[in-house]
Amino acid sequence: MEQPRFALRGRIVTMNTRHKVLEDGVLYVNAGVIDAVRPAGDPPPQGYENTRLTDSGGTVYPGLIELHNHLPYDVLQLWQVPQRYSNRSQWGGSRNPDYRRLVTGPMTVLGEDPDLMPAVVRYVEAKALVNGTTTSQGIALFSNMGARRMYRGVVRNVEQTDDAALPEAASRIADVEAADARRFLTRLQQPHRLLLHLAEGTDAAARAHFQALEFEPGKWAITDNLVGIHCTGLTGADFGILAGHGGSMVWSPLSNLLLYGQTADIAAAKRTGMLIGLGSDWSISGSKGLLGELKAARLASAAAGGVFSDRDLVAMATRDAAAILRWDRALGTLRAGMRADLLTVKGTGSDPYSALVDAKDSDIALVVIAGTARYGIRRLMKRLAPGAPLENPAGDAPGDRVLNLSQTTADPIVAGLTLAEATARLRTALADLPDRAGREARTAGRGLRARADGTPNWYLALDEIHPTGAELRPRLPLHANGGTTRAAPSGPVISTRDTSSDGLVSLPLDDLTATRDPAFLAALAAEANLPDTYSVQLSRLLA
Repeated sequence: MEQPRFALRGRIVTMNTRHKVLEDGVLYVNAGVIDAVRPAGDPPPQGYENTRLTDSGGTVYPGLIELHNHLPYDVLQLWQVPQRYSNRSQWGGSRNPDYRRLVTGPMTVLGEDPDLMPAVVRYVEAKALVNGTTTSQGIALFSNMGARRMYRGVVRNVEQTDDAALPEAASRIADVEAADARRFLTRLQQPHRLLLHLAEGTDAAARAHFQALEFEPGKWAITDNLVGIHCTGLTGADFGILAGHGGSMVWSPLSNLLLYGQTADIAAAKRTGMLIGLGSDWSISGSKGLLGELKAARLASAAAGGVFSDRDLVAMATRDAAAILRWDRALGTLRAGMRADLLTVKGTGSDPYSALVDAKDSDIALVVIAGTARYGIRRLMKRLAPGAPLENPAGDAPGDRVLNLSQTTADPIVAGLTLAEATARLRTALADLPDRAGREARTAGRGLRARADGTPNWYLALDEIHPTGAELRPRLPLHANGGTTRAAPSGPVISTRDTSSDGLVSLPLDDLTATRDPAFLAALAAEANLPDTYSVQLSRLLA
């Protein structure tokens, strides 16, 4: 569908390095690109003389760029974390029976069913949109023929951009590169950012996986292409080493606090001057989206002594995230020549940066990606996406909000699938999980079989469940007593595929938004590992 030319009026928060805010400005957009940003009183640029102004009634920001989210898992509800853990290996995998009952078992069923896998993809992408996200980590797919590819949807993904101005990053590396420091360094010297889990946890075992990057005294397998996710086990000196070699980090405060009772030493990270981005991780132990994670980050910053201002936090989700990816010449700020990824929230009265951190999901007025209106108030959507099929997200979003999920180049796995149908499929399947898992076990996973016509069956590449030949984190030989040991896993040990129904229970589908999900807010308030008053304050910001 052709992208219409439009002129969007509102308070414009450019997020440039001079922190320029136009209290009453206009964004002029054509063919997915911002042509101009001008005060509302100035004449329009050439070609826009007859373009009718669309009043957003709110504040316009660059689209939110999320640097870490295991998107397929965002159909699952928040986990009541039973104890405080000290590293990633303790709570994932076979050590924790809840992990299979609530995570790996349900996702195996959903990810391998040819009717349910597309529903997962459609649902989690819509969830990202209604929470203001315009870029996230991608959804990886595997086929029964051994092929691997990324899902192509309406939300940008960092791994596959098809745009020379947006260099593609990677969030997985070959297992042989993950286990050998020199191969790992060689991989980092390629011209791609590598977003990897790093030092997940708070104990010496978590930190050891960072220390293993030192393959010779004073020589580190770190370059500016290493983007460490979580980094909760790093000391101040470690952050100095990471930053000194050009590395950056992705902060997921809510997930860190839920699992480990603390988050990264953000004050130490800030002192190094390193770039920091944000990620909501996954709905099992994190926010529903980046808009919620901004609130979690504000509270964590305050608890650490007021490390970051609200302006700093908004930069993490826009300008700084773009700079981490080397996208800062195309995204992350609002100026002429930039890609038109936009987020508008209602109101113009408060501090422009606090307004976004304070905004609830019900305050989102408009989300635009590549110049196409994808979610927002029906009035704005009908004006900016004329003729597009608009879909109401049912009871999971305000009644006057609609989605535009149509694509001329829609990925064939979701082509024609509405959000309503995807939601119905998932709710039915999760409610019927034990019986469905039993049927899958008896048919040995029908989604993994070849089609009669010889074309591939695609299913979710769930790295935390099945071996895929790729790693989400380095697993280099650890240092011990002045020497090294064998390479050791830094995350859960992945067992053989298990499709049995043993221990599985019926589960509800996680709702799209926090404001309309009292079960989520109640679960958040009951989380034992969150600091005193943190869950209460966060629930108030979200509700």
